[in-house]
Amino acid sequence: MKNKKWIILIMFLTIIGVSVFLVFKNLTIKQMSFAGNKNLTEMEIRSGIGVKEGDSIIYPSSRTLYERLKKIPWIKDAIIRKDLSGTLTVYIKESTPVAIAIVNGSAYLIDYEAQVLEDFTEKVQNSQIFLPVIQIDPFKNKITLNEAIKLLNFINSKGYVKSQDEIVIKGNDPNSLTLYINGFPIIVGKGDFELKFAKYIVVNTEIQKRGLNVQYIDLRFPDRVIVKPAE
Repeated sequence: MKNKKWIILIMFLTIIGVSVFLVFKNLTIKQMSFAGNKNLTEMEIRSGIGVKEGDSIIYPSSRTLYERLKKIPWIKDAIIRKDLSGTLTVYIKESTPVAIAIVNGSAYLIDYEAQVLEDFTEKVQNSQIFLPVIQIDPFKNKITLNEAIKLLNFINSKGYVKSQDEIVIKGNDPNSLTLYINGFPIIVGKGDFELKFAKYIVVNTEIQKRGLNVQYIDLRFPDRVIVKPAE
């Protein structure tokens, strides 16, 4: 009697298991839609997410799909919605480029977290440069690049530069970081931007008031500002 009950139970569980398997097997992606992408193409997102119409809508999990998308540099964040009717919707939040790193003839779009978004070399050759230029290798000199982006974010947030200003940042290391505004060099160095630019405003106002011809301004020293007269 007990054996018969066990047989019935096993058969019941088997039927349930097969039914669930068949249901899940038929829950496939019938349609994929994407929103929020301005720089990425649909093909690039499809390649990154790694699923297509006809694949299971249950597996991989939404978390796995999200982690795949986050490997694409342009994608800052993403939301994935699965509809059991067969629609997979992906909402993309792209990173914003804030500078172009140009080194050894190559150009790369950089975002506000100092991440390389894409190789921009071919595009920049056929178009006008529309972003500040950072002449620092984004792969070999990451520490200096990070400091340059912090400097750029600071001057933008404080309104120290205008949209029409030509901005270039150079430096072999954080301590030699130099900001060029319309060709005029300001040696900034590492950190303490708030204090340094407070002193810069005072000094630059005095320079303009006196009509002085200056070669560069050095803000790196805590107790003084060095102003190099033009020769």
